[in-house]
Amino acid sequence: MKKSVISALIALLCVIGITACSKDNKQEKDTSSDKSKTNISSEVKSEAQSSIEQNLEQDKPQESKQNNNSAEINELSVSEARSLVAETIDTDNYMVLDGNTNTQINSKKYYVFIVAKKSDNTPVGQVAVDCKTGEKYNYKGEDILEDYSNFKLFDPETDIQADFEGIFTDGQRTLELLPMDNKSFEYILDDDGGIASITGATAKDNEKNITFTYNEDGSITISGDVTGTFNRQ
Repeated sequence: MKKSVISALIALLCVIGITACSKDNKQEKDTSSDKSKTNISSEVKSEAQSSIEQNLEQDKPQESKQNNNSAEINELSVSEARSLVAETIDTDNYMVLDGNTNTQINSKKYYVFIVAKKSDNTPVGQVAVDCKTGEKYNYKGEDILEDYSNFKLFDPETDIQADFEGIFTDGQRTLELLPMDNKSFEYILDDDGGIASITGATAKDNEKNITFTYNEDGSITISGDVTGTFNRQ
């Protein structure tokens, strides 16, 4: 009888030992599995982070290129600059020829044009145009710029530096000019308005038959369907 009890107790202890060992093994496996999952997760995150950083680096040159393209778009083209020179020159007797269209002076870019007589192709001078602002200069060569008034064909009546921007009044009405680019502006005259194209010191709204003339004293005279002289406020 005692042997049977002792055998039963030994069997029970073996079962308990086996169960404990099984739990320990399971915990070790679970811990190992968790570590493996953590390592895999870290590797995935690392790869994702690396991919994001590579994409960001690849995007930087593209952004720089887009900015450069924007800067180029804001510049006048050679033909636009040539037109600025020709608009105040008697093109029946003179021609505007391309000179050095990539002149750099004090970190600024200019287009240089040669103005010559049509009759015998004799040059009468050179004009430099600021690629950004459209401002004209008398070009003496060797990177020397002078005021455009020194240009041989300068005519004060046609070469006034018109400033079609701001608010003007004739004492009763208000005229507001809003530049769109160096060739046109939007105007608001009381409750009416439109768009005018600039040619030298004059601008025209052909749709409404209205002409704006910029005067030497800075006032603007309107003629056509609407008339009046407006002084800057």
